Amino acid sequence: MSFTSDLKKEIISRFLAESKTGGEKKAALSAFIRTSGALGMQGDIPSFFLVSETEYVAEFFMRIFAETFNAELSITHAVMDRMSGRDKLVLLCPSGLGKPTLSALRLLKRDGSDFREGICKLLVKGDDRKIAYIRGAFLGGGSCTLPSDGGTGYHLEIVFNERKTAKDFCLLLDEFDLLAKWIERKDTYVVYMKSKEAISDFLAVIGARNALRRFAAVLEKRDEANNDNRARNCMAGNADKTAIAAVKQVVAIKKIEEKTHFKDLSEELVTLAKLRLQSPEKTLQELADTLGVSKSCLNHRMRRLIEIAEEL
Repeated sequence: MSFTSDLKKEIISRFLAESKTGGEKKAALSAFIRTSGALGMQGDIPSFFLVSETEYVAEFFMRIFAETFNAELSITHAVMDRMSGRDKLVLLCPSGLGKPTLSALRLLKRDGSDFREGICKLLVKGDDRKIAYIRGAFLGGGSCTLPSDGGTGYHLEIVFNERKTAKDFCLLLDEFDLLAKWIERKDTYVVYMKSKEAISDFLAVIGARNALRRFAAVLEKRDEANNDNRARNCMAGNADKTAIAAVKQVVAIKKIEEKTHFKDLSEELVTLAKLRLQSPEKTLQELADTLGVSKSCLNHRMRRLIEIAEEL
């Protein structure tokens, strides 16, 4: 099961277990309409409908709608989503309740003449209502991808159907020190986070403790893998440097051999020169161990051989 699916189930479970107030339920419902709904007029009467491809999310909002307004959303039909291949449930506002419901959810202007843009500050007065709004928005239009889910990186996004609401939502997240950006994508407005630190903080703010533990485990596993890769690259780099140095030493020693046949060299330098020619693949430490000297001492002798070659 995907991380997004598990996260949404945890959000619903915690919301139901926390005995939410009417204000929190309205905030969540309002956010759900902004992400999964459409506002419109039936004649001169404002109304809305909701679309959800996730049955348990649809059932959750049907439940809190009934608890809040003492009325039931009706399932009119299911439509096939061409992209996902899954059915989408269409939930319709009860007849005659469009205007009072949308007014209560702060989706109508005060005089009821038109639909409101953005997030009404009264709707999200207090941290509890703000968090309820964030949760409702994620349930309606959110997704979170981890590398373990087959993605190439960390990505959390929430899709809104109205520009001002997406911009206000970024400001709402900023109140919890959550840095998010928004972009326009076709006819929608997407609020997103790509930083693993921001996503981790987001999960903490909405109280998704299980998801946060799973996220932390993925981070730890990825960090271990990255550290292993860095160590291997470092070792490979050191091996390359060792090989290049060995080639340089062999070339210098052969030059001395060709021009002087090792005449005028001390016994220690001759021994080292011949050993290097016999074992070009060995490291300086291995040569030092063979000769029974320190690496520092052998380094000094090797530099002297290279200096002699450069003087020839």
